[in-house]
Amino acid sequence: MNWTAWMMRLMPNLVASVSPPLRTKLVNFAKSFYDDAKKSENPWDHFIAEVINWAVGINV
Repeated sequence: MNWTAWMMRLMPNLVASVSPPLRTKLVNFAKSFYDDAKKSENPWDHFIAEVINWAVGINV
């Protein structure tokens, strides 16, 4: 079984199941984290910020 592919399909579904008030907080965190990562020179910051936003369902 390809666990990576399985997790990549599961994550957006899990996030979509979060209650609306908590989802709003999660989306705000993801956007803020992405903005902070853009200011960093560390490419891994950029990468994880994009992964977090993808998992939350935000196109960056």
